[in-house]
Amino acid sequence: MRKSKRVLVVMATLLVIGALPTTNQACGADLNGPLPEHVSYPPTSSNEVESNNPIQLRIVKEAPSADLPEITGSLGLFDAVQTGIKNNLTLKQSEQLWIGSKFLARSALAKFGPSASFNTFYSTSSLNQMLFFPNDTAVASAPMQPIVKGTSLSLIFAGTQPLFTGGRLLGGYRAARAQERQSLAAYSESRISTALAVKEAYWNSAWSEAKLRVASDYVKYRQWSSNNMKIRVQEGKAPRADYLREEAELAKARIQVNESYRDFNTALLNLKVALAVNLGSQLALKDALEYVETIGDLSTYLLEAAKNRPEIARAASKVVEMKARKQVAMSKYSPQVNAYGLGSNISGSSPDGNSNGRWGGFVGVMGGVTLFDSGSRLNELRAANAAVRQAGIAKQEANLEVAKQVSQAWIDLDLARRNVQLAKNEVTSAEEDQRLIHTRYQVGKSIALEDFDATVKMFQARLTLLEAIYKYRLAQARLTFASGGI
Repeated sequence: MRKSKRVLVVMATLLVIGALPTTNQACGADLNGPLPEHVSYPPTSSNEVESNNPIQLRIVKEAPSADLPEITGSLGLFDAVQTGIKNNLTLKQSEQLWIGSKFLARSALAKFGPSASFNTFYSTSSLNQMLFFPNDTAVASAPMQPIVKGTSLSLIFAGTQPLFTGGRLLGGYRAARAQERQSLAAYSESRISTALAVKEAYWNSAWSEAKLRVASDYVKYRQWSSNNMKIRVQEGKAPRADYLREEAELAKARIQVNESYRDFNTALLNLKVALAVNLGSQLALKDALEYVETIGDLSTYLLEAAKNRPEIARAASKVVEMKARKQVAMSKYSPQVNAYGLGSNISGSSPDGNSNGRWGGFVGVMGGVTLFDSGSRLNELRAANAAVRQAGIAKQEANLEVAKQVSQAWIDLDLARRNVQLAKNEVTSAEEDQRLIHTRYQVGKSIALEDFDATVKMFQARLTLLEAIYKYRLAQARLTFASGGI
């Protein structure tokens, strides 16, 4: 960490070397030719970083994830978030679960309506008997079918319409609708999580690029310094060991550039994964690390979280679901009444002996109620009551957790904002110190080492400010997530 900080800050000197008075003996890009009056190194640009990137991912057609969309060019934060929401694979799975839950709710609603079926019935019996058909409820009597002596084949069209279920169907529908809302909440949670992941990956990529540009500038500085030392050695003004030390520092700086490129490409890779795009996409970052003031206070974000956080909506829907399931359990104490209709054609033996090949039918209403079940309904209802209480407690816990997350995010943001302001003050002080010492150096009242050290400290302060802004933007993104925003 200490080495990285040194590499990050020394690059700053490059930006002001051109302003420092120099002599022909102190600098020179061409060792064998005339030396320029001064040397100046422009800071490394984003285009230079991109063109010098030694790693250019290319995904062949048959490779995993090659079917993902490929995007190219400069990408802003807003566009990155929208792309992630559109393409993220985890979010798409969550969306399909939500869609499936809507159809299950419709299925529960359809149970209020009539149903019809066609059946064939073949029997051979040695005497007249009665067959019981199973029904779809345990609290009503089963319908019966007579079987006559002999052989018969029946073609049966049957239909039923629930008339009164004691809240069984209504409770089932309410539970299904509550599950649908929970699936929607899960989808919304995945959506805001995707937005946060994209923002974190984006700002991490921007920060990695900034550090890479710093490392590249430091290499330029070391090249200039090494060339100067070589001239001094050739002129007999410095021992050869000093030049070898400069060359060693230059090698270390180039290693640092390679490591920085690794970090930068890893950050871009993570951004592409968050966006769910082809890993061979050639991306550039449009938005720079800049301070943007946060609007609102803690109360504002707490109120937003109460309205928007999907965890709160999901917990509330869970309470509704458990109450609906309690209604289903209570319905088993009520009678179940259904209307039945049946039309049949009997070939062979028939109850009256004269129905062979004839069509007939009936319409009827049948109801029933369970009188004794050894405590099954009572204990099921008790369990339903316990589930309702548990869901209510879980809802309170969800509210508390969301409030905690918003408050913690606000604390982090406030601290990051304060650090940005302190870093700005540090930059102001360092720039003034550098200006004064450089002025003293120009009139011979200060040595070059003091001027160099003041310049390094000035740019170290600027890098500290840049890092503080990076952390502040991350804190902003996490506060937005905690309040349920995109």
